[in-house]
Amino acid sequence: MKKQLLLVWFIVIYSSLSYGQQVDCSNLGFEEGTTRGWILTSGTVAAVNQVVAYQAETVGTVENGHYVTSLSDGNDPKITGDKIPMVAPGSTHSIRIGNTTRGSRFDRIKTTYLVTPDNTLFQYKFAVILENPAHQDYQQPAFSVQITNSTGQTISCSYYNVTSSGSIQGFKNQGDIRYRDWTTGAVDLRNYVGQTITIEVTAHGCTERRHFGYAYFDAQCLKAEITKDMYCADGDQPMTLRAPDGFAAYVWNTGATTQTVQIKPVRGAKYWVKVKPFSSLNETCELQLDHVVDFEAPRAPTVQTASICEGDAYVVGDSSYRRAGTYQTRISRGTGRCDSLVQTTLTVRPLARSVQSLTFCEGESLTVGDTVFRTSGTYVQRLHRNAPLCDSLVATQVILRRFDLAVNRDVLISPTDSVQLIATVQPGGNYQFRWSPAEGLSCPTCAVTWAKPFNTTRYTVSVKNLDEGCQKEVSVTVSVGACTVYAPDAFSPNNDGVNDVFYIIGSACTQRIAELTIYDRWGEIIFRKENFAPSDPASGWNGMYQGILAGSGTYAYTLLVDYIDGMSNRSKGTVMLVR
Repeated sequence: MKKQLLLVWFIVIYSSLSYGQQVDCSNLGFEEGTTRGWILTSGTVAAVNQVVAYQAETVGTVENGHYVTSLSDGNDPKITGDKIPMVAPGSTHSIRIGNTTRGSRFDRIKTTYLVTPDNTLFQYKFAVILENPAHQDYQQPAFSVQITNSTGQTISCSYYNVTSSGSIQGFKNQGDIRYRDWTTGAVDLRNYVGQTITIEVTAHGCTERRHFGYAYFDAQCLKAEITKDMYCADGDQPMTLRAPDGFAAYVWNTGATTQTVQIKPVRGAKYWVKVKPFSSLNETCELQLDHVVDFEAPRAPTVQTASICEGDAYVVGDSSYRRAGTYQTRISRGTGRCDSLVQTTLTVRPLARSVQSLTFCEGESLTVGDTVFRTSGTYVQRLHRNAPLCDSLVATQVILRRFDLAVNRDVLISPTDSVQLIATVQPGGNYQFRWSPAEGLSCPTCAVTWAKPFNTTRYTVSVKNLDEGCQKEVSVTVSVGACTVYAPDAFSPNNDGVNDVFYIIGSACTQRIAELTIYDRWGEIIFRKENFAPSDPASGWNGMYQGILAGSGTYAYTLLVDYIDGMSNRSKGTVMLVR
């Protein structure tokens, strides 16, 4: 009974080691970070009759015989001259096979997969590190890859075996270590569609216990075919044909010897490429891949019409158009997709245009649309109109009509005296004059008139330009009093010739202004003058303090006046400075 159980156990183990698990291509290169689909085995290696013998093979990992690597593992620690990544280029995970510290052991991975029309090219990558103890060839560390069909026969051009020695094709030396950086190989499986193949990868140290041998391995399923890069048949551009990588030599029927070739595509044209593996992987294993050119017909452009108003823009994709015409616009549809073409026929509707001339008088404003004009000039405005109407362009010539009007200064007269009032207008023209109030005036509608008021009176003259309709007015105060002085209650030092100076006006019986003192709001003296004639603007305050025009506001003053009869009068008041 024990013999029968032992026989059953042996059959199960033998079956597992011979056929392995079947792996799908998604984890053939350990991209899941696991060994799903692979069987991991270990055992001892010995030299028997001068031949390497693999003994006591068992399922599982012994010591550090199998290790799934990740990008974070960095480079192999033993090779210091070159940097050999522990993950194959282009992958996120690989596997390390073999003991990294001693010999007399072998480690192996094995799997099977079903060959379909979509995975007829088995591509693998490996990097090998072998110590070289200078034993006999059959005692040395070694690495091998073998692929067999469903009957156990080695598939042509699939076997690779390398044994450590002083010089190995494709390897470099670092002391007593022989190493090979990542190398790509490929096996053509087009003759095995529908069959299950077995892949077996082995690494071992020497048979004498001390010297290590290990390797890194990665693989993927591809289709044995020539592929074409994305091609869009909407212009006179070449098509790029691409052979699988992993081969040492490429020869196209065009004569090109590169992995890719550019052609001028013609439907139904046939191209082929012959590829050879690296010489150290058996360069006699040449295979030919064929390709028949085919591609989608160019897409007809999308046709559209559009209309815009002059000055606007019509946007198609990343382009904008402002002029009438027919445009072809290429619109990107993103990576991996051909662009779209849009044909746009654009018409441009002109804006309505008009010209006008408008006048206004000084002191007034002129409004056109939403713009207010206060100065002369020519202005172009775009006035909005609701769709589908286009906006209007209005060119407006704005003319400011103005004239200058002045009148003589305020004056103080004695009772029964009269004074001449003169209104001066520049430039000359057709003007209408009207003085108000009319009482006490010799001619209320004349530019020059005599005034004989009974009491202090402020006369305002209003002047109208009869040709242009503009109107201005200005005032003058005639003060009436016996031996009195008149002080204005406001002045505006803006150099316009009207009321620019604060000064004291005296009647004929006023001898002099003995003292005029002006104070700011804090009581500081900002102007002081003594012993000057009355009614003299040159003796008044022009609003300046220490070379700077004082601020607007109310200022206090004190005044001492001497009269011809020997009397004096002291008074005080306020004046408003208006800017």
